[in-house]
Amino acid sequence: MKSRFSLVVAIGAVLILSAVRGAEASHFSQNQFMTAESLDPGMTQTGIHFSIGDRFRSYYPAMRYGMGGLMELGFKFGAVSARFDSGEKLGPLAGVDLKYQLIRETEGIPIDMAVDLGYDSIIISSRNASELTFATIISKGYPLTDRGYKIVPYGVLSMTALYGSLVNDRESYVNVAAGLAWKLSPRFLIQLELKAGDNTTGGAGIVFEY
Repeated sequence: MKSRFSLVVAIGAVLILSAVRGAEASHFSQNQFMTAESLDPGMTQTGIHFSIGDRFRSYYPAMRYGMGGLMELGFKFGAVSARFDSGEKLGPLAGVDLKYQLIRETEGIPIDMAVDLGYDSIIISSRNASELTFATIISKGYPLTDRGYKIVPYGVLSMTALYGSLVNDRESYVNVAAGLAWKLSPRFLIQLELKAGDNTTGGAGIVFEY
């Protein structure tokens, strides 16, 4: 367990130290909407999410699948609206990510911890912007009843590399996010998240489990 934690810290430190011009980076980023807790093998989550930033909005359905071994695979697809000097333009969005839960909450460990590697891409006016993101996620569940109802606050530290023909130069920057997953029933939850870094993005989503 200690070796895993040390590896995550080392990778995160290298990525953060390599960040350049974070405050000037163009913004094409969505909220992540995920806690550190992994889905059980064979379990699926499907939902609809939206993110709103200063010059960027996105709306997308998403699906997550529990692969077993504390691993989880996610997909998203949808639409984006970005504002440029020439006006507001629309385009498609697609993304995929792989999450691995490093630490599971037990009696002696009060939190869940996971790492996530994701790739998102948008296309606007035949040009693209792609993001490669490495994130560390920490969360803690607070059961409200013995039937599965609970709230899960979480925090995310992520490092993103942004590139593509929509971007003048390849950029890398650090984001931090705070969110809440509220399980209103054993199979339904809502998610809220605020993400800050090169820009501030807020969003929400509804998710079903089966």
